[in-house]
Amino acid sequence: MAVVALDKNSPLTSERYEELVESLTALALTLTEDESVRDTLHSILALALRTIPGCHAASVTVLDDKGQPGTAAGTDEATYELDRRQYLLHDGPCLDAARHQQINRWSEREAEQRWPDFTRLAQELGLRSYLAAGLGTPGRPVGALNLSSHDVDGFDQLDEELVSLFTAPAAAAIVVMSRYSEARDLAAQLEQALRSRAVIDHAIGIIMAESHCDATQAFAALSRASNNRNMKLRELATEIVTRVAGRRSPGPPPEVRS
Repeated sequence: MAVVALDKNSPLTSERYEELVESLTALALTLTEDESVRDTLHSILALALRTIPGCHAASVTVLDDKGQPGTAAGTDEATYELDRRQYLLHDGPCLDAARHQQINRWSEREAEQRWPDFTRLAQELGLRSYLAAGLGTPGRPVGALNLSSHDVDGFDQLDEELVSLFTAPAAAAIVVMSRYSEARDLAAQLEQALRSRAVIDHAIGIIMAESHCDATQAFAALSRASNNRNMKLRELATEIVTRVAGRRSPGPPPEVRS
């Protein structure tokens, strides 16, 4: 977790200091007890709202492998809608923070000068200022933590420093989510491969029985038929197995004699 270098002149009252300690304690529990990555991200957002008084809405933007943004967690439906519209515009405070991996604090006036279309959309939802922090690992931006306020100047320097408390765990959660998604896709591919192998082996067995040949010859015959009919090997194998099982299949039985 990043160390927050608090400005000595920051107005950190004893009451807010106690709130900060409580939030850090809760954050530590969140990282050890939450059952899912999305639960962790939602807990981080809840703690951000609790720790930063001017924050009225928050979300986590995630960039996919192609750099396309999506919202992994948000505090309310309006926040999801604001993010969605920002993505359609291809620019805005959170996308700027994600792309440049920095912390941006914008007032309504400053944001309006740079992102007039986004600012008008935010105003429709009653949001007037923004604090966004880029999330990433070395050499790889993964998203941004986005805070919004109903106040014109809802965030100050202390808030900008405090938001860094949440960037490291949020980035780590996104990386875990990405790796889980990759592992799930790989598992699905392996499962499909195993199913394909099973039906191909079954078809080879059928050809061996019908043609009185060995497995190598049967596979060669199946491959030739697949090329001649411009069909995938798995699809042709499925057709053969279906025919032999007595179920009707489209088209005449394939010619696979060796």
